[in-house]
Amino acid sequence: MRRYKCDPRWINVRFKGECIRCKRLIRPGERAFYYPEDRSLYCAGEGCGKAASREFSAQVFDEDNNTSM
Repeated sequence: MRRYKCDPRWINVRFKGECIRCKRLIRPGERAFYYPEDRSLYCAGEGCGKAASREFSAQVFDEDNNTSM
């Protein structure tokens, strides 16, 4: 898989933030799924960051295997 500058990724948060989906406070030191293009954070919850990570991984798989619609 190629990596691009604006690809979302897991980070350790350095500043206080808020999850885009569930509005939970994300404290410094916690893991979060980060979209650099729009600077959005998703907490590590099953329905938030883990779901966003799975969605992105599925898109990458489809693109790599040319199976997207």
